[in-house]
Amino acid sequence: MTGAALSSLPVTGELSRDGHLLRADDRLTKLHAGAGGTRGGIIACPALFGLVQIVSRLQMRLARALIVSDGTDNFELWVEAEPAGENVRIAILSWRSKTARNPDPSGKLPWASVMDETMTLNFDQALRLVRATGPVGDVIHQEDFGCGARHVVTRLLGDTGDIYLRDIEKFAAIGRSSTSLNTNNDTLLWGEPETSSSGEYTGYALYISSAPTGASVGYKRSQLVDPTFVFGKNLTPILHRPLSRIIANADTIGNELLGPVRYNYATYARDISNAARHLTALVEDLGDLEAVERPGFTTAPDRIELGDMARRVAGLLALKAADHSINVKVPDEAMQVNATAEFRRVLQILLNLVTNAIRYAPDGTEVSLDIRAEPDWSIISVSDQGSGVCATDRERIFVKFERLGRSGDGGSGLGLYISRRLARAMGGDLTVGDAEGGGAFFTLRLPR
Repeated sequence: MTGAALSSLPVTGELSRDGHLLRADDRLTKLHAGAGGTRGGIIACPALFGLVQIVSRLQMRLARALIVSDGTDNFELWVEAEPAGENVRIAILSWRSKTARNPDPSGKLPWASVMDETMTLNFDQALRLVRATGPVGDVIHQEDFGCGARHVVTRLLGDTGDIYLRDIEKFAAIGRSSTSLNTNNDTLLWGEPETSSSGEYTGYALYISSAPTGASVGYKRSQLVDPTFVFGKNLTPILHRPLSRIIANADTIGNELLGPVRYNYATYARDISNAARHLTALVEDLGDLEAVERPGFTTAPDRIELGDMARRVAGLLALKAADHSINVKVPDEAMQVNATAEFRRVLQILLNLVTNAIRYAPDGTEVSLDIRAEPDWSIISVSDQGSGVCATDRERIFVKFERLGRSGDGGSGLGLYISRRLARAMGGDLTVGDAEGGGAFFTLRLPR
């Protein structure tokens, strides 16, 4: 991964190649301790441990979105890591709470003295209870840990729980979110599989809460979860694994890394790799589409600097631009404009805008990223020297699946739609106009 050197970022911690936490800031120290880690011990967050191992093995800088837990709350982190001699330095650039929310916290479960929030039961891959959080009180006993889901749920819910167990076992096995079960007018259960940062199935989380007012008695499909939710959250990591293997194997053949092959075979392999990359991008777009259209979707505000974001994007797309002899112009390092927005989402929007500019601008031209500050807004714009977007299409271009008549260009018609939804979720907006001398001029406006 290219971009700003990690040394220019706030270093959150440093770990040895075998995962021992050598130094950390206060927040990482608290996360490590809350997850059961000891001072100087192996980092107690499996996702961070896995990233450190990969960086140490490949000896290259990587960035990942990781899900971690401190034993009470879950967080989505954007982490950048790089080798530092025998160790690995990490910078955590954004924290976003992913603690399960109670659909309606006003009710109370009939079998607990106080239940004003969601109880979470975490099971491992074999569906054995490993952690219980929330108002467990006297409901969950020490002897329940290590027992199977059937023992725990049946003890809590009696015969009614056996109905829901069939869902847990079935949906955990195929990696899907389960349906809900109203055991009576007060109790609602639902669950979802848990995955590692690499998309591997690691267990199952069962949530128990008060049912929404007016919920009917008996078993029913949940109306709290959009049906399309299953794809992005659960099928995306499942599809990523075989696609990644296809790309890796095809690249090995196409680049003749294991020895020479016939020219036409190498060409076929490169075509396979390109097709798999296109499918991967489509899977990611569908996952993002589901996320931004989910009711209550929010972003996590970070303190970001737009000049730094522009230079990161230019670095990430340098090879793609070079393939088309396109120069990507970025703001001078002395120019800085701060904004309040989620780091990962802004990066996603800018990568989409610059990728489109490189795709549609003539070879040998220039793509420019410019920044400026206004009293209430921070602005970053992307302009190219292509044919531009006519005035009648400037709203249509942001419509879902709209490609303005283009076919075979590798696009899904979702990128700009998702980008605008993300911009507005962060309190800003994304618009398009004309660049000086022709071409498209996209403006991303974010709160100061």
